Amino acid sequence: MVNNERIAADMNVLSKIPGRFAGSEGERAILHAVRERLPGGLAGRIEGFVAHVAPSLVLGLHDLCLVLAGILGFWKPHIALAFAAVTTLSLMAEGAGKTSLFRWMLPKWASYNLVVRRKAESALGTVIFAAPLDAPGWRFSLPWVRGQRAMRVTFAAAITITVMLLLRSLGETGGPRTREIYVVSLIILALGFGLGLLAHRRQGSGVDEASGPAALLELMRQFRDRPIPGVDLWFAFTGCGRAYQGGMEAFLQLHQKTLVDPVLVISFDDPGRPPLQAAVAEGPLFPQHHRPTGPALVERLSWAGVMISPVDRVGISDARAALNQGYRAIGLVGGEGTASPEATRRAAEVAETMARWFGDDLARVADNRTALQELARSTTESATPIPVLETNEPKS
Repeated sequence: MVNNERIAADMNVLSKIPGRFAGSEGERAILHAVRERLPGGLAGRIEGFVAHVAPSLVLGLHDLCLVLAGILGFWKPHIALAFAAVTTLSLMAEGAGKTSLFRWMLPKWASYNLVVRRKAESALGTVIFAAPLDAPGWRFSLPWVRGQRAMRVTFAAAITITVMLLLRSLGETGGPRTREIYVVSLIILALGFGLGLLAHRRQGSGVDEASGPAALLELMRQFRDRPIPGVDLWFAFTGCGRAYQGGMEAFLQLHQKTLVDPVLVISFDDPGRPPLQAAVAEGPLFPQHHRPTGPALVERLSWAGVMISPVDRVGISDARAALNQGYRAIGLVGGEGTASPEATRRAAEVAETMARWFGDDLARVADNRTALQELARSTTESATPIPVLETNEPKS
C-alpha cells in the first residue's frame, strides 16, 4: 500500500490547485508544486515557450465567420463565397492539428514545461513519458456527447454554406428546401459560436484529479530504483497539454537532436479514471492513427492477460502532438469512472511494462546486430534484377 499512499498524497496536493487553465497562474503553480515533489536526487528543468491556449475560442471564431459569410451571401454572394471557402479550409486545418488561419492570428501566451532526464550509458533508444499540467475549465457532462466528433457537424455545415454560396454566385437560387437547409446550417454554426464562448475558460466540473502528473511521479520513483539499461528516459510535465499540446511540441523541437532514435512517447490523460484505455487513434474531425509501435505493445499486454481497450478518441493528447512530428506514440487515457490512487498506480505499471518491453526489444536487436548485418548483406547480394519485358514497339 506504500505506492498507493504516495500517489494519493500527490493527487491530494496537486488537485487542490485551482484555475489550471493553459498559460495561467494556476498552471505555473502546479508546475512548482510538482517540482517540489520530485523524488530525491532528481533535478527538474523548467523550460519556457509560447503557445496558443484557447481552442474553444478559435473554433467559435470559425463558426462566427461562417455565419457572417452566410448572411452576407444574401447580398454579395461572390465575396461571401471567398470568405466561406477560406474559413472552411482553415477549419479543416484546425481539425487536422495544423495551424489554422484564425489560430495564427491570435496572440500566444507564455507557458512552461518541467523536464527530467535519466540518461543511460550507450543509449539504444529513448522513451518519453508525458502528462499535462493544465486542466480544462469545463467539459460536456454527457458521455455520449464527449464520445462523438461534434466538429464534424460544424464542418458539414461549413461545407453546406460554401457549396450553396457557390451555387448562388453562379445564379442558382434554389427552392424552398434548399433555403431551409441553408438556414439550418447557419443556426448550427451560430450554436457552435455560442458554445465556443461558453466553454472558453469557464470554471466548472472540468478540473481533474491530477492523476497524470501523479503517475509520472510514481514512474520516476520506480525507474530511479530500477532503470532500463540502454534507454534514455525523459519525463515531461507539459504546459498547454490540453490546449493544442504546445508543451509537447516545444519539448520535441528543443530536444529533437538529443533524443536517441528510436523514440517512443507514452502520454497520460486522466489515467486514474477507470477503465484505462489506449488511444491508438485521435482527432476531433477525423482519426489520425498512431504509428504501430504503441498499439503493438497494447496487443502484447493482451497476450499476457492484461486487457487495455484500444480506443479511437475524439480528445487530443500529447501522443498526437508527437505523432504529428513523426514519432511513435501511445496515449494512456482514463474512462468515465472516479479517479483513484489504485487506478493511477495501475496506469503507471502499464506504462512501465511498455517501456521495459521497448528496452528489451532494443537490447535484443543490439545483441543480434552482427547476425542481422550479415543477413542484410546476403539478402542484398542474392537479390535478382527484375526482368524487362521485350516488346515489338520501335525504340525512340
